[in-house]
Amino acid sequence: ILLGTQSNLPTVLKNDLKTTSTIHMVVVSGQNLSILAGFMICMVTFLGRKKTVFMTLFVIVFYSLLTGLGVPVLRAAIMAVFAYLAQILGKDRSGWWVLLVTAGLMLIYNPNWLLNISFQLSFLAIFGVVVASPILAQVLKRVPEILKQDLATTISAQALVLPIIAYNFNQISLAGVFANILVLWTMPLVMVSGIITLILGTINPVLGQISGLFPGILLTYFVDIVSVFAKLPGASVAVRETSILLWIGYYLMLGALIVILYRND
Repeated sequence: ILLGTQSNLPTVLKNDLKTTSTIHMVVVSGQNLSILAGFMICMVTFLGRKKTVFMTLFVIVFYSLLTGLGVPVLRAAIMAVFAYLAQILGKDRSGWWVLLVTAGLMLIYNPNWLLNISFQLSFLAIFGVVVASPILAQVLKRVPEILKQDLATTISAQALVLPIIAYNFNQISLAGVFANILVLWTMPLVMVSGIITLILGTINPVLGQISGLFPGILLTYFVDIVSVFAKLPGASVAVRETSILLWIGYYLMLGALIVILYRND
């Protein structure tokens, strides 16, 4: 999860992750980065805005270096830095255009990225987490606080990346939303405790083994939940090749819904 290395994952687990649309959690992606940065933003209540800004920027840069400064991570990091800065500095309602301008400047640098699946998924996932999920969270204000943020984040991210996944992989996970809701909350904790374990493990292997117990418990839960949902009847359905116009219409309707909810907020 930290380094995006999948070579040691069992084939059965890989298939279960794809079936439940949770594969994004074990690859280096924009959504993984946005989840980690989002966790840091939650610290604003305890640390204040200025300290949270520096901590979030440090985490983004550190994670980018940790994963080898791959192009997908760099793209996601640049978009996340500007989008989260707007959010942290109290410009929540300006976050969407900050993200759009950042993505636009990146496309001016390399227009071919527009057709790159990794860029599309990174942009849409970050847009969902940073822009759409706070709006949806207001709609879900009657939902218990412990579930509201994860539910809003999951639905927003899944709704925005669904057409890209369906169009490119001809598959939609019906169990994905529910599986993501149940495991998404573990990801920031796994990543933060994983980084601590990595650091302690380089100092002393015994310390690394002890600190690794916590992420180990979370990952056992993660694997079990994914396995259960992957075995449900109809967990994933094949999607026939469809016209891109259908998905353009989908995004237009989704955009209109976000605008309506935004104005009613």
